[in-house]
Amino acid sequence: MRTEAAEAMPGDRAALMDGTDAHGRAGDPGGIAGVVSFLAGPAGSYVNGAVLLADGGEPSALPA
Repeated sequence: MRTEAAEAMPGDRAALMDGTDAHGRAGDPGGIAGVVSFLAGPAGSYVNGAVLLADGGEPSALPA
């Protein structure tokens, strides 16, 4: 997802992020907010010790 911080990344890393996920959809902060809302709300109360990737299936452009 393109953000002000991502645009400030040095070199060609920002160019690797084209603003779409693996399904061709544009990244949307609302999608992340939905995940956070689920985890913080009663529906996520039984989730414990999990790593949930809210990345739209797009691998990170940042070095591991």
